[in-house]
Amino acid sequence: MYQTTDRQAEGEPPSSLVSDDADRVMAIAHLPPNAHVAVIGHHTLPFVVALLRRGCEGVRSLRPGSPAPDCEPVDLAWIVDLQDERELDEALRAARWRTGKRGRVVLEGAACAWRSALAAVRHRALAAGLDIVSFDHAARRLVLAPAPKLATAA
Repeated sequence: MYQTTDRQAEGEPPSSLVSDDADRVMAIAHLPPNAHVAVIGHHTLPFVVALLRRGCEGVRSLRPGSPAPDCEPVDLAWIVDLQDERELDEALRAARWRTGKRGRVVLEGAACAWRSALAAVRHRALAAGLDIVSFDHAARRLVLAPAPKLATAA
């Protein structure tokens, strides 16, 4: 997804590619340009800047496992860069909590770069109250939404 550049060596994706990604993510999540978005992960600055440039009115960056002083709900949580399964679990829980009943969560496939991470995503997402609703094959990106609550037989 990202080309090799000096920036990548520093861990930051090229901003021109991130701008294209921001447009595509907003389109697959079916959100207006002024949506409120939380970008979750490490190296989030290019994503935040790209969203601000495209007109998102409320954009914030969150790190997995770090306290977040605000509790503002968002229309979209975009998970972009994680280090391990523990951070994936934390990011999915934070995304679910912030997106409420109607928001969407987009998980970058590249965010889960460790071995066998994507194989366990559905199970981890369900544990956080989310389910996969679509997959952007070209970008290896998952779109998640609140999982429907199943009625239990008494």
